[in-house]
Amino acid sequence: MAAGAEERTIGVTFSRLPDLVIIGTMKSATSSLYWWLSEQPECFLASPKEIDFFSDDSRWRRGPGWYGRLFDDAQEGQLLGEASVSYTSPDRSTVSAERMASLLPAARLLCVIRNPVDRLRSHFRHEVQRNRERRPFMEALRAPSNPYLAASRYFACLRPYLERFPPEQLCVIRFEDLVGGEQPGWADVLRSLGLPFRGSPGTAHNVTGDNRQWTPAMQRLHRMGVLRFSHVVRLPQPVRRLGGRVLMRDRAAYQHRLEDSHAPIPDEVTEPIWEDLSMLERWLGSAAPLWPRPTSDAVRSRP
Repeated sequence: MAAGAEERTIGVTFSRLPDLVIIGTMKSATSSLYWWLSEQPECFLASPKEIDFFSDDSRWRRGPGWYGRLFDDAQEGQLLGEASVSYTSPDRSTVSAERMASLLPAARLLCVIRNPVDRLRSHFRHEVQRNRERRPFMEALRAPSNPYLAASRYFACLRPYLERFPPEQLCVIRFEDLVGGEQPGWADVLRSLGLPFRGSPGTAHNVTGDNRQWTPAMQRLHRMGVLRFSHVVRLPQPVRRLGGRVLMRDRAAYQHRLEDSHAPIPDEVTEPIWEDLSMLERWLGSAAPLWPRPTSDAVRSRP
């Protein structure tokens, strides 16, 4: 959809909807990609990140008029975009893809994928840090329908988009190609959007690392939208340090769960991930595996 063109949908008049959407995946440098594109003069990305318009039923009911107003501050001719990793969430990808295809059929979709085992480990640490996961690592992975394994099955999460958008509108980028080395993934992003090549800003955003655990007060403030990254970075450093002491904690049990996430994972647990990745590689036409498999997984992997 060309920026600046007025559209009419189900009786509602609005203007300027996204030309691009970063659809995932969680813990794969989507925050970095969001901020890097925000810094490009040809782009305007809605704030805050994680609008979740297509995945959240209550926000979808607000309608395209509400969604379009998020881009009102863009300049004429800029590419409009947003980023919400929930669009490839295992339990929301189908409805998100259906809604997106109905409203943004010409949008360019960007999806960053990471070594699926590394991603699920980071996902677990993310949930532990936010005080939403208290199970040991392997207990969490063996639980039926756990989100960590499901979100690392990229082909299953992307299938609803592959069925509704032509291949040329979907750009899948490896995490390592985006943030490491010569960063060919950044060049692929710019090329897919028709933007001139320039070096990436290179700054990493929203890295869980070994951050301290959130307190219940921190959780409430985040749910209220008070502690958005774009708001926090504007605070003076002394205020941020004080807030960290009050709202974050570092206990031995928390650190133990973080360390537990580095434990070896039995092959039978990860095998569905590698089989799923083989299907994505076939769809992409990859000449080589996206990531090397553990030896036993490579033997069992389907051709």
